Amino acid sequence: MKRLGVWLAATLFGVGALAGAREAVAVSLDREDTIKLGVRTYVNARVGTENTHNGVPNRVGSRILPSTSGTFPFSAAGHLRQNRFFIEAEFDHRIDRLIQEGVGPLSLLQGLPFRLRNAGYHLTYRGEFDGIYDWGPREYSTADFFEPLLRLPIAALNQTAPDIAAARRHLRKVASHRERLFQAYLEASTGRVFFRLGRQVLSWGEADVFQLLDHINPLDSSFGGFLIPLDERRVPLDMLRLQYRIGTLGPLSDTFFESFIAVDNKVGFIPAIPPGSPWTLPSFGAPRTEVRTFSFAPSRNLRDARGGVRMVFNMGDATFSVAYLSTYFDTPAAQLFTVRGLPIEAFNDGKPCPIDPRFPFRGNDPTRNNCGSPVHVHLTAPRVQVFGSTVTFALPQIYSVFRSEVAYFKDEPAFTQRQFDPFLFGRDGTTGGRRLRDSINLLVGWDVNFWLRLLNPNNTFFATTQFFVKHIRNAAGSRVFNPDGTPNPDREVLPVIDTLLPQLGVPLEPVMVSQPATSLLQTLLLTTSYRGGQVNPSFALFYDWGGAFVYQPGVTLIRDPFRLTIDYSVLDAHRLKGGSGISLLRDRDNVQFRIDYVI
Repeated sequence: MKRLGVWLAATLFGVGALAGAREAVAVSLDREDTIKLGVRTYVNARVGTENTHNGVPNRVGSRILPSTSGTFPFSAAGHLRQNRFFIEAEFDHRIDRLIQEGVGPLSLLQGLPFRLRNAGYHLTYRGEFDGIYDWGPREYSTADFFEPLLRLPIAALNQTAPDIAAARRHLRKVASHRERLFQAYLEASTGRVFFRLGRQVLSWGEADVFQLLDHINPLDSSFGGFLIPLDERRVPLDMLRLQYRIGTLGPLSDTFFESFIAVDNKVGFIPAIPPGSPWTLPSFGAPRTEVRTFSFAPSRNLRDARGGVRMVFNMGDATFSVAYLSTYFDTPAAQLFTVRGLPIEAFNDGKPCPIDPRFPFRGNDPTRNNCGSPVHVHLTAPRVQVFGSTVTFALPQIYSVFRSEVAYFKDEPAFTQRQFDPFLFGRDGTTGGRRLRDSINLLVGWDVNFWLRLLNPNNTFFATTQFFVKHIRNAAGSRVFNPDGTPNPDREVLPVIDTLLPQLGVPLEPVMVSQPATSLLQTLLLTTSYRGGQVNPSFALFYDWGGAFVYQPGVTLIRDPFRLTIDYSVLDAHRLKGGSGISLLRDRDNVQFRIDYVI
């Protein structure tokens, strides 16, 4: 009760601070309306409504297999899972008048052989804080749940004990607070050309929630988790963006070309979600010493730069685009290295980890230190090529907009059971290899306004739905077990452990979560408004045809300058499955209370 009181007091204090600040959104700071300041800020409290999964064994046929699919740390229903404070301030300055008047060094721009229009610069500051690690329940605010890890039977395997203090420091560094200059860029137009140079976010495509042609900026889930909107999880990149407008080109109208090049080394898996976060995947939540992970980002140079080009045009009443991307995905390629033979008896040569461990190690080779861990995992970002197109058109007769998007992913990271099972690849070598494959992705969406006067006689309902298909080309098999009861080594999987098979009396052999060759997903969002827009209920549904659901009813109450949002997220699945990955978070049902302050 005392901890709950502290949390409530801190939350109310945060709301009061927001209200007292009375910061405005898109406020003009000069008479000419060339300088604008925009601010948005909110505080939320997200409370779990079910116990997280504690690793109860799974039943497969007549056998009961031990499971590592539990969530670490365990958190009971009613416990706080998030207390997020967010503020974003945007400063925009148009400098056309200063260039014309020759103010300071801007007078040099008058000597250019072309005339700049709509010139200016943009700065965005973003601050984030999660109070769960300070005044949340003890599984997040203390090291109590980490301490039992020190008593695991690792001495027999000659492994070092987990460094709990280092894990806690890393958790607080990555997931507690973050302040940064989020975006900073210059932009201008001249003739038919528009350019923007600097740290920025660029989104292509017509899809919501899904990423097809939107694989430009990485998504960061290390701070805040998967329920944070995409716009708050996109990571800005140092980028040059160019746009050239053609106009009419034969039967095409409003035609333009757009391209970008981003020289940046940011990827979605660095930093990863840290151990101890409420949003870690099953079997990934606790610090481990038997497996040591090394993450490698692309280099910050032109050779490893992201880039892309697209053509957008209208034909009749439809808008089309054709695009090509050379980019990096948020899911890394993973490769395991281990000693030759079955790594039952681990080793510890007592040597520190090498600064650059991008080589396989062999036993106690003094030039290739093993850091006290029998298995090393290398996470890398392979270059992925994306080819795709979109089409969008309106049907005014039925108040609808149809949109579709198709994309071909070449060389995206993929995984098989053999890659992650040392009992399979350890007999023949020291690594499970790395695998890339291609996939075909299709999305069809429909947005419509319609009357349902029985429920709302004064305002229409808005509905948007999307149907998404992903087909893996040359997918590995789908059979989980061989006739002799051993895991099928050549099947498509996600790098998440479902169960552990007993091997030589020790439950070590992992059985990974299966990934279907074809995934079918459906989304639906319904909204309307009452009382002149002051009451706005909504209902969101996400259905993975593999057998997983997300339901999210909610309501937003608007009483200027405040917004109060209450929503309930239900994630439902009986078994861990691939596809969208919803089932991996089946134990994270929660209710959110959020207050925004806006002028």
